[in-house]
This record gives sequence, C-alpha cells and structure tokens, in this order.
Amino acid sequence: MTICYFGNYQKEYPRNSVLIQGLKQNDVAVLECQTRQTGFKKFISLWWQHQKIKNKYDVLIVGFAGHALMWFAKLITRKPIVFDAFVSLYLTNVEDRKTCSSKSLKAKYYAWLDKISCQLADEILLDTNAQIEYFVDKYGIKKKKFHRIFVGCDNKIFYPENSRNKKYPNGEFIVHWHGYIVPFHGFAVIFEAANILWRKKEPIIFRIITRFNVASAKYLAAVEDSRLKNIIFRQEASYRELAEAINQADCCLGIFGSNKKAKLVIANKIVEAAACAKPIITIARDVLEELFVFNKSIVVVSTDSGEDLAKKILQFRDDIRWRQEIADNAYQIYTKNLTPKILGKRLKDILGILAF
Repeated sequence: MTICYFGNYQKEYPRNSVLIQGLKQNDVAVLECQTRQTGFKKFISLWWQHQKIKNKYDVLIVGFAGHALMWFAKLITRKPIVFDAFVSLYLTNVEDRKTCSSKSLKAKYYAWLDKISCQLADEILLDTNAQIEYFVDKYGIKKKKFHRIFVGCDNKIFYPENSRNKKYPNGEFIVHWHGYIVPFHGFAVIFEAANILWRKKEPIIFRIITRFNVASAKYLAAVEDSRLKNIIFRQEASYRELAEAINQADCCLGIFGSNKKAKLVIANKIVEAAACAKPIITIARDVLEELFVFNKSIVVVSTDSGEDLAKKILQFRDDIRWRQEIADNAYQIYTKNLTPKILGKRLKDILGILAF
C-alpha cells in the first residue's frame, strides 16, 4: 500500500511525525506532498508536487492541520481522502482561546471549516471518542465516518531514562510541566499549587517549559514580585530536550482547565510523560478513561484547585511505592496503545478498507 501524506503540516509536530513513522513501520510506503509556503504559493507547491505522484498512491491523507486544504485535495485527486481533523478549529479558537466572539463572522468561519472539511473527507481521524461525539453532535456528520486514533509520541525520543538533575543535590522533589499557557491547560492551578507549597517551605521545585510570550509574562513577573524560588521557567525546548527534562523529574503534571476542550482531549504532555514512565497528576475528566484508570495509571484531582493539587503532590512525594506503581502502569498503557508502530497499524487497517 502507498499513501500520499498531503498538506502544509509541520513534519516535526508529534501528530504528523508519529503517524508517518507508524505507517512506515507497518510497511506502508509514504509519499509526502508537503509545503510550509503560505498564501497562494502553498497551492502551487502542493499541486506541482502532487502532479509527480498522482498515479503512484492508493489513498491520500490530509495531515493536521489541513482543514483549509480539504477542498483543494478534493479538487486534485480522485483517490479516497482521509482527513486527520485531530482538533476542532472552532473549539480551539473560539471556545478555548477566545480569539473571537462566538457570534462573530470569524467564529462562523471556523465552524463552517470544521464541518465542510469533514463532509469532503471519505474518512475522518480524531484522537478521542469524546471528540468524535462533539463533531457528530455539533456538525451532524455521520458517526461511521470517524475513527479514533489516539495521540502518540516517538519512543525513540520519549523513553524511560535515569537522568536525575545534578542541579538539585539536596533531594528536592521535582515537578515537571510543559506546554503553552492557554485556557484549557489551566496553568493558574499549577501556579497556585506552587505558591502554596512555597509558603509551607516544602522542598519541591516546579520546572516549567513554555513559550515566553504575553501569556507567560504575567507569571514570570509574579515570580519576581513574590520572590518565589520554587518555580523555574525555561524557554520552550526541542522534543529531545523535553524528554530529558521529563526524565529528570519525579512527577509530571497534565492539564487543569475547566472548559469544553479540556473535557474532550488527552494532551500530548500526558502521553509523553507516560512514555518516559513518569507518574502523572491531572484533573479528572471522563475522556481520560478511554485510556487510563484513575488512581491506578494516572492520578487525578477532582477540582481545578491549587490546594487540591498541592495536597496530591505531597502525597506523591511521600509515597514512593504508589508513585512507582502509577508510573509503571502508565508506561504499560503507552507501550500497548500509543507507540508509532501500534498507531500506524490501526491507521493501516483503516486505509486498507479504502485502498482495495
């Protein structure tokens, strides 16, 4: 089987790299038709690349985030098209990040783009059943078109490694979190927990890897103003550097947001921590139970409260056996469900129905 992987996707973004790698590991030939050009130039680039391979593949996959390219893919190929929707543009930009009002033309455009891109596809990929239900309910797309392909990560980058950070020779308990400071991540809860533990003089260090921008600036300023020394911010890093930072930690944090997006997705950072066999604390959401068992393979707090998170971190620190059990179980979930090869096999099975 030969696949055309099509779009203006970022090759290094985990969703794309994991699926491409996974297909190759399952003996699927992948012809990439990809550009990072913008505007009209991207259409010229994609058309030209596609002309060279248009008779050499069985199925075309529009990679994430290709919502705005689905019409073009439909125009230039007569082969079956699989659309990796992965996320809703409306949910991300309107309900989560609130870049525009829900009544604005821009919001209507995002909703239209979500819907039309799915309507044009033969089959659609999303990462959770919860997201599938969201798309079906909101846009009226037939459920049989959707397939769940979980978020994964590269096990050649994210894997267990004993690399305790020598900067903390006094045995401080290291808590790791990485990601952008956006509403569904609920970073304010993490910051509140760090404040509480600092006031209690607990030897716990929060290491935060994020993009330095307007959203993070207020927290950096708050650290300076309050002289918090237990929270350390670091500029966003490469995936290999992220893996190293995760492995240096005693536990990792997931997401703590309370909006709709937080209830529909399983964040990359949770999968990456599981791949490194690290215990994870996150807010309790039903979507997590598609993979994890609460307090067996992932530890949850019931509310978006810094106080609850601080208590759970202290419990983790003081119970090494429990911490290790959670870490081991999380790692088993990763190795059995979320490696590139396993996800690639699942995707290959879906493609096989279309190709023949």
